Amino acid sequence: MALADGTGLEARAVVVATGPAAAAQLLPGLEVPATRTVSTLYHAAPVPPLAEPTLLVDAERTILNTAVLSQVMPGYSGDGRALVSSSLLGGHRAGQEAAVRARLAELYETDAGGWEHLATYAVAGALPAMVPPLSLSRPCRVAPGRYVCGDHRATGSVQGALASGGRAARRSSPGGATISGLPGAGRCALGQRR
Repeated sequence: MALADGTGLEARAVVVATGPAAAAQLLPGLEVPATRTVSTLYHAAPVPPLAEPTLLVDAERTILNTAVLSQVMPGYSGDGRALVSSSLLGGHRAGQEAAVRARLAELYETDAGGWEHLATYAVAGALPAMVPPLSLSRPCRVAPGRYVCGDHRATGSVQGALASGGRAARRSSPGGATISGLPGAGRCALGQRR
């Protein structure tokens, strides 16, 4: 394997764990799906609209999902207000925040009129497009000693990324090691970096 500075490393296997565009650059010929932009809006609410760490999925698909992050991780709120995160497909559009806030009022069954809009972030290429015919699992071994993983190799979700990573770890490791068997696995808490 050649590094950017020209240094060479020998390895029995290389696992490319990136988004689809970077994976295609590192592994020429790799077929990757189209991607979708996801926008996430953050609101501060005076009180938590839901008193438990729950992810709400919008059956009407106005938004993808929403959660009161400060109920999941209390440290995310430094001033005692509730931090609400809501994600939807697509980039920023005029009137988007008002429409999202109206839908949040319905989903949480509360008045969201007093919520403060903190920020909106649009991430291009955040999710692989899942269009029919849908392959729920693409191979992780692309060549001898070369493996690829990410949600673009499974379902467009954190679960898909984790499942794909687990598959790549098992197939690239002697004896089929599992993720839980890797050094340091399971020791990181939310908000910590290692």
